[in-house]
Amino acid sequence: MVTIPPEQDPALARAELRAFNRVVTERIGALEDHYLDRGRSLALDRLLWEVGEAGAEVRELRARLGLDSGYLSRMLRSLEHEGLVVTRTSGEDSRVRRVQLTDAGRAEIGILDRLSDDLVDAILAPLTPRQRAELVDATATARRLLTASAIEIASADPDDAAAQYAIAQYYSVLAQRFESGFDAGTTRPAPADALRPPAGRFLVATLRGAVVGCVGLKLHADGVGEIKRLWVAPATRGMGLGRRLLTAIEDAARDAGARVARLDTNRALTEAIQLYRSSGYVEIPAFNDEPYAHHWFQKRLADDRADRERTAPYGRVGFIGLGLMGTPMAGRLLAAGIPLTVWTRSAAALDPIVNAGAAPAESPEAVFAASDTVVVMLRDADAVDAVLRDAHGVIQPFVAGRTIVNTGTMAPHLSRRLADDTAAAGGTYVEAPVSGSRVPAVNGQLVGMLAGPPEAVHRVRPLLEHLCARVEACGDIPAALTMKLSVNVFLVSLLAGLAESFHFATAHGVDTAAWREILDSGQMSSPLSRVKTEMLVRGDTAPQASIADVHANADLIRKAAAAAGIASPVIDACAELFAAGMAGGDSPLDAVGIVRTLAGMRR
Repeated sequence: MVTIPPEQDPALARAELRAFNRVVTERIGALEDHYLDRGRSLALDRLLWEVGEAGAEVRELRARLGLDSGYLSRMLRSLEHEGLVVTRTSGEDSRVRRVQLTDAGRAEIGILDRLSDDLVDAILAPLTPRQRAELVDATATARRLLTASAIEIASADPDDAAAQYAIAQYYSVLAQRFESGFDAGTTRPAPADALRPPAGRFLVATLRGAVVGCVGLKLHADGVGEIKRLWVAPATRGMGLGRRLLTAIEDAARDAGARVARLDTNRALTEAIQLYRSSGYVEIPAFNDEPYAHHWFQKRLADDRADRERTAPYGRVGFIGLGLMGTPMAGRLLAAGIPLTVWTRSAAALDPIVNAGAAPAESPEAVFAASDTVVVMLRDADAVDAVLRDAHGVIQPFVAGRTIVNTGTMAPHLSRRLADDTAAAGGTYVEAPVSGSRVPAVNGQLVGMLAGPPEAVHRVRPLLEHLCARVEACGDIPAALTMKLSVNVFLVSLLAGLAESFHFATAHGVDTAAWREILDSGQMSSPLSRVKTEMLVRGDTAPQASIADVHANADLIRKAAAAAGIASPVIDACAELFAAGMAGGDSPLDAVGIVRTLAGMRR
């Protein structure tokens, strides 16, 4: 299964959305000629709802529903034939036609509302309370994102009605938010001529014909593009429109030859300030005398791979190891706009990442030659040595001048030796094991632990932040791997405990759905346990962290405990259990697949 995030795999995204469409259209009855048994299609009922109690102009309906004139006219005639609506010319303008509900139409909407509620109840009824909450949350997210995808951004003349409306709304927001109010006559001017080509640009965002956002650009002779008038309608906030507008105007500035983007803003606009900072803008001294400004920002506009790499503290990035974890991790970096040079032993694993935009390399040496920082995600110490050492165990000379970021797991003493050998060869080694399995890797929810030279840790930390929900600096090598093994003591025990709990429940005829609900609702619940209980109930053993991987971690912990002279009875038992699973041929299964091993055991 390809685990590149959907934004990096268009084919996967298309397939998932098409499957979603099929399920929704079937489940809500959209395929039926007589929706809700009322003798009309869903499209006609939706049009009736859209007319509403207040009525609507035909042109409004056309824009709202995205219908062409001819099709909308035929639909209206069908509703008129049923006596549900009437269409008349406006008294104020004979060219404007307005649609109104009849008494029969209002009664029909009441019936449709009741039947729609019944349909929703029928969909929710078979689900558990937790599943109902999940479905409601998921539909809210889907509605928000589908609405976001319908927003269009286009160039507009600053004097057009749409642009003037947007600017007026922008001024209104400033007047409400600024501590001393806002007077357009006292702000630094941005006249229409300064916001239209060739002097500048102006973009307007629309949703079904309604203006929902804008942004302007003033181009200066010194290669600076000054961003002005960024506004997002309240109804579309939370849809990422502000970032889309900012990216679009940056692209326009770059296309016009600007090398730097600048802007000023007021301290009251906290959301905007957060947007600018998260988009790569850095605060600079005041570059103008704007009376309403408290903050001034600047961002260098990189226009090619080399520029982006030169501005990043970690420089050019390579990635070695595209397995269960490496593939989604590399996909996250690509999604963040970081160019990658990649290598892995399997050509089949290489293809999806290359299709997503990475540059393939023929060998590890080629990755190092094209990179300043190389992220390594390999199975174990032997795999790392096979890449970084020659046949005699000597570190390869190609590591000189490069920083290695080892995100895999190995014995702490081996990591320390690798750090020493890399330094002796003229390279830098950063220990960066990550906690989490495939799903957190896909979602950027790993937890990263860093150890190594402070300057190097500081330099690569932004790279890890694209992969992790949290990154923790642990000190000198091998402190990060020791931390990882400490965390894995609990992780391995949890996985074994969940599998044994499920085995105990099924052996006693317990309702496993209820078992899952109780565990997921109690204090023991965690994101990991919720994923694993669902897998156990469904009998899903597709690997996120395989039995072999969990055994390898348990074995590392056991050996590290022995070296420290401390007891590890729980991990010792877990290591034996997962070893038995491997001996039974279940190495590739997810860790919860150890329930098969438990089922075969007897007292």
